[in-house]
Amino acid sequence: MKTTSCPVCSSDVIIEEGLAEKDLVGCLNCGAELEIITWQPLQLNPLEEESDEENDG
Repeated sequence: MKTTSCPVCSSDVIIEEGLAEKDLVGCLNCGAELEIITWQPLQLNPLEEESDEENDG
């Protein structure tokens, strides 16, 4: 198990063993959905929420 900082709220995010790049994890503090970008060094990137504006019409 590893920990790193959430890029959204800076809280610790726990990364379970067995996860790989492009897997998703969640921040328990702010609820952000995060993608593992690199494992060495461990970096997370928040997923962009899809806007509903594309579905108008």
